[in-house]
Amino acid sequence: MEISEQSKMEHKPLKISLYFAHDYVESELVLKDKNVVVIDVLRTSTTMITGLSNGAKEIIPTDSIASAGMIGRNSEGQALLCGEKNAKIIQGFNLGNSIKEYSEETVKGKILVFHSTNGTPSLIKSKFAHNCVVLGFVNMERVANYLLELNEDFIILCAGTNGEFSLEDTVCGGMLVSRLKKLAGRGKYVLTDSSRGASKLYSAYKNDINKMLHDSEHGRFLESIGFGDDLAACGEVDKYNILPVLRNGVIKSIEAFASDPKLTMKKVSQKSAG
Repeated sequence: MEISEQSKMEHKPLKISLYFAHDYVESELVLKDKNVVVIDVLRTSTTMITGLSNGAKEIIPTDSIASAGMIGRNSEGQALLCGEKNAKIIQGFNLGNSIKEYSEETVKGKILVFHSTNGTPSLIKSKFAHNCVVLGFVNMERVANYLLELNEDFIILCAGTNGEFSLEDTVCGGMLVSRLKKLAGRGKYVLTDSSRGASKLYSAYKNDINKMLHDSEHGRFLESIGFGDDLAACGEVDKYNILPVLRNGVIKSIEAFASDPKLTMKKVSQKSAG
């Protein structure tokens, strides 16, 4: 009996790749039509996840401070300018990149226009991805379950720090790999050397994520400028059950995209056209 091509595909192991920093991705075309998981634990991923969990309407990642300002000026008071340069709030912005700034009272119903040193460049480079989700320790379980259901190859893009490897992003990526291997069982996934290395690194720190964050170069820097409290918040595993998705330059929860009337109308019109 011949085995169909579809059956072969169904049993083919899924590939997990990993980039240690966004500088490893030379252009947006590298990630075009791929499934991408973007990680910037300290702090953009965690801040964005927190903001959406506390009721922010949507997040717009930008490629420059100037473009963020332009979007903000055209928002008729509906947007907050958010982000950092060298870990500190940008002059003229409403919020920096500290988790405690993104309370429900501050962000509920608002558009967050975001620019950061490492996180938003990673998201901009993922803008042509087939699926792009935002991951931190705080929403690990939700992202792992999504990828398991997606059942396709995917790439983990660690933001890194100033173009270089960062301990916290790689350990977070390694936790994701380890969770998926545990959930899926043996033989489901095949790992590249980088994703395998991330998984091994996570194993070294899995019993004390908080210590890892304090050991990390960027964690020590944040402590030195007064943001030590953010480290504990960024290390809270599975705090939020939210899946932030980047589509058409905007980040929302996957449920918010599903209930968007514009998308519903688009689907109806496409169906009618057929």
